[in-house]
Amino acid sequence: MPEPKAMRADARHNRERLLRIADETFRREGVDASLAEIARTCGIAIGTLYRHFPTREALLLALIHDQVTSLRESAERLAGAPAPDEALIEWLQEFGRCASGYRGLAESILTAASAEGSDLNSSVESMRAAAGVLLARAQDTGAVRADVSRAEVFALACGAGTASQYTGADPDRLLRLVVEGLAPR
Repeated sequence: MPEPKAMRADARHNRERLLRIADETFRREGVDASLAEIARTCGIAIGTLYRHFPTREALLLALIHDQVTSLRESAERLAGAPAPDEALIEWLQEFGRCASGYRGLAESILTAASAEGSDLNSSVESMRAAAGVLLARAQDTGAVRADVSRAEVFALACGAGTASQYTGADPDRLLRLVVEGLAPR
């Protein structure tokens, strides 16, 4: 998420420090970590945190905006791949690595993205649409069952990412198993 223009040097420093500390905290404690504790760790008042990021969702968006954009661009790039099933697997593995960065991130994104008008909604929806093209291509070639919806694939991918956080399982392998398990019988 771009920085506001003409930000004072101290405000820019606070924002950058907030993002760094929030990233470290969310990676360690998950997305439900205390915002007050993040502010304290940064040495700022909670009001300063809220001035930069009025909601937890706004803070998460700032942290993952580039990742969501990269995932959309990756899906668009992979849409022309010669092996649609492998393109879908590759993209889902990228998605899984992103979603498993912070415990609870996948659930948080799914919830925020489903709320029309939320900051995450349009970014995540454009990423989902691009990934939907990958799914449709894999279905068109018969590599994935025709009755599988985009929402189901995202739910499975989020589940695999979450499972890898708690079990230590390789998220890439879990996501490959998800896609291979979606093949027609």
